Amino acid sequence: MSDPLQPGDSAGPKVTSGDVAQARPADAGVANTPTGVAPAPNDASLPIAAPPTAAATPQPWLAGNGPVVVYILLVICTIAGLSLLVAWGVRGGAKEFSTIAATLNQNQNGNGGSSGGAGDTDGRTVDSAAQEEAEALLARVAAGDAAAAQQVLAESDGWTGKTHRTARTNQSIGGSLNLSNPDLREAAVQAQLALDGVPRTEAGVAMLERTVGDPGQRAWALWMLGALANRGVDPPHTVKIVESYLDDSDAQVRASAVDALSLAGTDETIPMLLDRFRNDPSPVVQERAMCDISQSGFYTHAQRMTAAATLVGWVDDSLLNAQQRAWVAQGLSDIAGKSFGTNSAAWKNWYSSAL
Repeated sequence: MSDPLQPGDSAGPKVTSGDVAQARPADAGVANTPTGVAPAPNDASLPIAAPPTAAATPQPWLAGNGPVVVYILLVICTIAGLSLLVAWGVRGGAKEFSTIAATLNQNQNGNGGSSGGAGDTDGRTVDSAAQEEAEALLARVAAGDAAAAQQVLAESDGWTGKTHRTARTNQSIGGSLNLSNPDLREAAVQAQLALDGVPRTEAGVAMLERTVGDPGQRAWALWMLGALANRGVDPPHTVKIVESYLDDSDAQVRASAVDALSLAGTDETIPMLLDRFRNDPSPVVQERAMCDISQSGFYTHAQRMTAAATLVGWVDDSLLNAQQRAWVAQGLSDIAGKSFGTNSAAWKNWYSSAL
């Protein structure tokens, strides 16, 4: 998928909080859906046998071995077809939308290092006991252990400055962020702050506010600002910082800013994400915004229904391209738990009945 880095013409007017219709849903619970990988179908070919001919006039090799050649070609085509199906299944079947963990996984160096040793921790000394405890607890969180999540929320601040990322923690946190239980997801966010050496305090905000000025660490710093907002550290201020990068020239930075806003999960961020979905020139940013609104972000069902009030009017909006309209339909399906495809009238009827 092409990903132009420079802003282009907008597909429509900028979306503001006044443009987003207010919903009155009956259910205010959190609705998040985990990602799954669809298996590729199996296929098989039967061998073709060819009897030998005795005392025959010499013929070209292909004439006598044609069935064998056909069989070999069938096998090669079958293998190639299965490979393409597997690749497509991983790319598309895993989940049509990318997830909120995507930006974090693409920016693993950050301030806290990556999966290397103590030398990658920006001068910090790793406490082996704390590191071992963190990795074990996060593996349990990724497996759905609610008690482990509560322990992470209670103890992870003490890991700050003593632990760092590893391949194991990256895998556990990425998996936890795709779970449906909000406690498990919040534990993953808080643990990531600790592993990257970001204190869950105003000092952490100040540190990231300085770091975000470095283009090489900007995407990481924005995600972490959203994480601090998620954990209750000055959400209004952190959201304001992140919002200022929604028009950055780098699409990856804009995608990270979108994810950060959805981590904050405040009412004011919903119009911002709707605007980026509609008007950002990058399909990567558009997709991330819709995914965060409908599924991956830390929004309640009531907040998602507020977004749905706008989305039902975009299903057949000619100012959006075909891919955007498909993403609108998919986002509505994630919010509603129903599927009406791109049937605009059906979606409007659903929304009216849900009020």
